[in-house]
Amino acid sequence: MSIRSVRILPLLLALAVCAGGVQAQQRQQLKPRMQGQELIQALRGGGYVILLRHAATENVAPDDASFDIDDCSTQRGLSEEGRQQARTMGEAYRKLGIQLSEVLTSPYCRAQETADLAFGEGVGKTRELLSVWDGLPILEKEKRGAELRKLLAVKPPAGSNHMLITHTGELLYTFGLDTQPEGIAHVFKGDIVGIARYAGSLVPSDWVDVMVEAAVESPK
Repeated sequence: MSIRSVRILPLLLALAVCAGGVQAQQRQQLKPRMQGQELIQALRGGGYVILLRHAATENVAPDDASFDIDDCSTQRGLSEEGRQQARTMGEAYRKLGIQLSEVLTSPYCRAQETADLAFGEGVGKTRELLSVWDGLPILEKEKRGAELRKLLAVKPPAGSNHMLITHTGELLYTFGLDTQPEGIAHVFKGDIVGIARYAGSLVPSDWVDVMVEAAVESPK
C-alpha cells in the first residue's frame, strides 16, 4: 500500500461512518412518552420546547438558481392547506391557553409565514441555526445538530414553552426524528442537567381534533 493510500484511508473510513449515521437517522430514534391529547394537555402547563417543521407547502418549487433568501417568490411557499394548518394550530394554542415565551424560526419564508399565521406577524425571530441544512457537509450538519440539541434542552420560563420552526434536516440531525407530515411537531423537555428529554410528537390533525372538540362542547 502506498503512503498516499495510507493517508487517504482514514478519511474514507470517516466518510463511511458518517454515511452510515445518515442512514440510521432516517428512522425515528426516540420513543414518545405521550401522544395526542395527553401531550397537548401537558403543553398547557409549560416547560417544553417544540421543534416544528413548517406547515404544508406547494408541490412545485422555484428553480434553485434563482433562490434569494430575501425574496419569497424564489422559494417553495406554503400551500393553502399549510396556511390553514398554521391558523388552526395557532387558534388551538390560544383557546387552550398554551403559552409561548419565545418563537424562533428559520429565515426561509415558509417557516416565517407559519409563525406569522399561527402566532402573529412579527412574533417569530429568525435564527440561522434553524435554516435549511441540505447543502452543508455531513460534519457541519452533525455540528449544527449538536447545537440544536442544546437549544432543545433549555428550560423555558415557568408556565410557558419555546417554539422552534424549522425544516427536515434539523429533525434528522438532532435525534433522527420523523419528518412527515409537514407540520409535524416534536416536543422536548429540558432537565436540570441540560439534557433534552423527548416527550412525543403532534401532527396537524391533532390541532383540528382540538378545535372540533371545542366546537362540540361550546354552548349553542
